[in-house]
This record gives sequence, C-alpha cells and structure tokens, in this order.
Amino acid sequence: MKRPMSLAAALFFATPAFAVDSTGIPICDALLKRYEECSVELPRANIHAAQKELLEGAMSLRANASNPQLRPSLEKFCADTFEAMKTSSEIKACMSK
Repeated sequence: MKRPMSLAAALFFATPAFAVDSTGIPICDALLKRYEECSVELPRANIHAAQKELLEGAMSLRANASNPQLRPSLEKFCADTFEAMKTSSEIKACMSK
C-alpha cells in the first residue's frame, strides 16, 4: 500500500512560488526576487534550504530596513551578495540575467 505524501514532503518537492514581500530597500528586493526566480535551478536536494533561506532573509531585512543606522549596511550587504551570486553561485547564470 502506497503512503500519501506528507505536506512537508510535498512542499519540499514543490517549485517555489513565494512572491517575497518588499523590504523597502530596492537592491535587497531585486536580490530576493532574482534569488526566488533562480532557486528552481538548484539541485532538487538544495531547493528546500534555498526557500527557507529566502524567507528568513526577507523577514530579517524587512525587520531591520526601517532602522536608519542599519539601512546602509543592509544595502551594502545586498549589493555585495547579489554580485557574489552572479559570479560564484550554483545559479550564477540565472542570477546574472
């Protein structure tokens, strides 16, 4: 008898469709949007971790974006991370589009 797939397993194998909410920092929003779009190109075993990272990162950025003392650091972090992902990540070709 075949067991039905659990919700967690179904989510693990599903294609991400998050539509991450805006952080209020344009470069961070661009990074998150591109990462969301490109994460489907990761090996299947890595997609779940990428989805979790995307959601946690977006939540953290949104929580700190309104802090004027942190905002410049967040902008730099997102810009640096975006550039690094364009050159050295598993999904660099997609991230570079």
